[in-house]
Amino acid sequence: MWKREIQYAADQAALAGAWARSNEDTRQVYANRARQEFASNVSTTTEIDSTPNVSLANYNGGNQNSVVVTVSASRTLPFSNFLTGRAATVTAYSQASFTDGTSYTACLIAVDDDDSGAITIGGNATMTAACGMAALSNSPSAVVINGNPTVDPGWVVSAGGIDDWLSTNTDAEIHEYMDGLSDPFASLTTPTPSPNPAQTYQCIAGSTTTTGDKRVRTDTVYTYWKGSNTNNAVQQSSYTGAGYMADVTGSYGAWTTNTTLPTNSTDGVVTSDSAPTWTQVSGSGSNKIYRKQVYRTYTEYDNTVTVTTNTQATLSQGTYVGGFQTSCTTVLNPGIYVIDGGRLKFVAQHQVTGSGVMFILKNGAYIDIAGGADINLTAATAAQLSQVGGLSSTEAQKFAGMLVFEDRASQGSKKSSINGNSNTVLNGKVYLPKSGLTFSGTASVTSSCLLIAAATITLQGTTNMSSFCPDGMTNDDEVSSGQATIKLVA
Repeated sequence: MWKREIQYAADQAALAGAWARSNEDTRQVYANRARQEFASNVSTTTEIDSTPNVSLANYNGGNQNSVVVTVSASRTLPFSNFLTGRAATVTAYSQASFTDGTSYTACLIAVDDDDSGAITIGGNATMTAACGMAALSNSPSAVVINGNPTVDPGWVVSAGGIDDWLSTNTDAEIHEYMDGLSDPFASLTTPTPSPNPAQTYQCIAGSTTTTGDKRVRTDTVYTYWKGSNTNNAVQQSSYTGAGYMADVTGSYGAWTTNTTLPTNSTDGVVTSDSAPTWTQVSGSGSNKIYRKQVYRTYTEYDNTVTVTTNTQATLSQGTYVGGFQTSCTTVLNPGIYVIDGGRLKFVAQHQVTGSGVMFILKNGAYIDIAGGADINLTAATAAQLSQVGGLSSTEAQKFAGMLVFEDRASQGSKKSSINGNSNTVLNGKVYLPKSGLTFSGTASVTSSCLLIAAATITLQGTTNMSSFCPDGMTNDDEVSSGQATIKLVA
């Protein structure tokens, strides 16, 4: 009984000491932790056991990578003492090894827990952004390579198996069948923006306007005509007879500044005449003389500016039931955009810009970025999520940098796709825990690594992910926290 009790307590002490030794915060007190654990696991031998001896030892070629605990229990017993003349003593020995854990981040994270091909790379896809790939699937074929891709991800970690192609054709670190991998966003719950009005997508026709300065002068101008009536009269080059009146020259008024001008006006003077007034001043028959009076206006323009706006949709925070599809140049104001069912579709040839935005996909909504689309989207900062989105400061900190977030209550979709080009710029994180994502084409970033986490991820065709992460940058979202491995070895 003594032996069983102190052996069990020694085993627990060795494990506790190994855990403590593997943690920087408790490294120096591992022996105390081991003795505390021993004491909590003995009862019968409490008064007869020795203080456990706790030390470090080499194990399996390692250096001081295990904790050894030795202890004994001794007591004089009537019968054994009569035969041996000494106390009865039992001993226990236990050894637990530890390995320091390694933390891993990744640009591509497949969060499905058992799907084969959770990450699939095929065709002539290029993934040379050395920011890591991770598959949380425990399938023997969690990461699959098809076709003839160019892959240099830096490292690949998986809870299941990884295609041998990667170890044969790349220099990447390969870590398969890993324990302790986790979804870095698993604790996030869908936020609700405030305010959250119902919104619709609408294109507003463009226009051309001209503004500038102007001043006006009006002259009275007289000309003289000869004929039987004004319809057949001929202008006289000189006339000084009866009814003659000299021209009256006006003066410019004050400048009117920064005013609306006729569209496409330019700097200079524009002349216009009023309707004429005819007066017969002499003669009869075919020799009648007519005086023609007009008011001639001189309008002078200066500092003219002509602005032409395209047809454009300007969107704001709120809920878009059924989603929307771009049909013109689209500008998204900072805020949170809830896509309630349907799709968020960015059509080719339509420019889409938005800084400080986050999309929430609900009720099966999915995202579809078409090839040729000119897109520049940047996720909201914590300050923008608080000031515009109406989130609490704590919630805003959690969602800072999140560009697309799929509600966990959504049924998900297999239709989400990104088919970008050289003008597709996505700054932020895309999280689709219920949906598969197909990526083809290319996308780039300007300020941080692009992170895509989805149930499954497929890279196909001419995917080019070489610009997913600027040189020297990584993301901070860990799929493995670096938990140490502890095991009892003796």
